[in-house]
Amino acid sequence: MKAILTAYLDQHGQSSFAEQLEKVIKFELDHLCLRIWNGQPLIELSDGELKKILLDTKGSRIKIAMIDSGIQPYDPYDDRKHAKALDEYKYMLKLADRIKATYVLMRLPIINNVIEEYDTLEKRMGDFVDAAMRAGQKMVIMPEKGVKSNTYAYLFKKMKSKHMAIAFDPVLVMMNNESTTTAYRLLRNYMTIFFAHDANHQGQPELMGYGKSDTLKILKKLDRDRFDGFIVMDQHFHQTVFKQEEEKKGFFKKLFSNDKKKKDDELRLLSRRIFPDEETKNVTEDDILRHQIQLVKTIFKG
Repeated sequence: MKAILTAYLDQHGQSSFAEQLEKVIKFELDHLCLRIWNGQPLIELSDGELKKILLDTKGSRIKIAMIDSGIQPYDPYDDRKHAKALDEYKYMLKLADRIKATYVLMRLPIINNVIEEYDTLEKRMGDFVDAAMRAGQKMVIMPEKGVKSNTYAYLFKKMKSKHMAIAFDPVLVMMNNESTTTAYRLLRNYMTIFFAHDANHQGQPELMGYGKSDTLKILKKLDRDRFDGFIVMDQHFHQTVFKQEEEKKGFFKKLFSNDKKKKDDELRLLSRRIFPDEETKNVTEDDILRHQIQLVKTIFKG
């Protein structure tokens, strides 16, 4: 099995499910990720709405790569919060089975000191791992800002479960002030999802290879190591250079003009990088995504 390209394509909840399906077909992907459906959290969907997801994906010959459980980190010493999170996770596992999703992403309880808190964390995580195992799944950890890669590596080594895996986000690792290549070495045996995007040290999105997270270098390592999981292709320029702002008036108008000039400069730079031989062509978000998808496909062909 080879690595499979997928994406959310939801503009962080702004796009409809029909628009997501349209784009996944447009970019010749056959897997889609879900964290929301037409503005609604997945956990709140009715039986009829779940049937519609299944029918629409089946009709489009699209598979669901993963869904986000939506469960946020909580105090591991709070029994009530743990019980609630576990119930929600079990429900999301059933929902995943219903719509034929491969994985469910799960955030861990809050971790302050993994060594001192290990006994408690082991019990809490053990409940989720057991639920995933009973559902024929793996508990796939969605990493959180501020939690170091060696913390996750410690948990994997101590728990020794074949039903645990992790998603790897090189930009998040970089923003945690870690070496992404070191983090990859620590976690590569447990990775089943990779987020293929890049950013500068301030977290602003860049084309892969132009940022500081060594994304291209890690993608080449994934190819070398015969990674056979999912590569999530979403880019995040819609939050920066393509974000539409209401024009400010009065005192803030000058600031608005400066921001607009900065965005225009960034767009021109993106256009030159993607269309070096077409000086007058203006790049779109679709152009960027198509370019980045082709880049990853080239790496995995080579």
